[in-house]
Amino acid sequence: SLDLLTADERQGDPSGFARHMLHCEERFTIVAVVWRPGQLTPIHDHIAWCSFIVLQGVEYETLYRDHGDHLTVIGEVANGPGDASGFAPPGDIHRVHNTGGTTAISLHVYGADLRTDPSSVRREYDLPVR
Repeated sequence: SLDLLTADERQGDPSGFARHMLHCEERFTIVAVVWRPGQLTPIHDHIAWCSFIVLQGVEYETLYRDHGDHLTVIGEVANGPGDASGFAPPGDIHRVHNTGGTTAISLHVYGADLRTDPSSVRREYDLPVR
């Protein structure tokens, strides 16, 4: 439910997507992510598994394969309200982009304690995409 966030938190951050930690313990962390239209992540992978559900808007996810000197696109999906998905390392290289015209909000559960590093990102990829 969107009531997990305050009205101000649901507005997002004009400088980049916003993360709001809702619960954290040793084995998992729950995070709400707010994406304004056009906001996107770098291409990256994660330190742990993640399951997520889109509560509002559209999150467009592009999946990649690492070939050492370049990346290739291996899948693309537009996740809308109610769509759930997940991933687990290795092989979880992706980029998420709000391609819609409204703010997108998603709820993520990560299989790690993110109190010390709230991003969950293991590595960002700056390789050419072919």
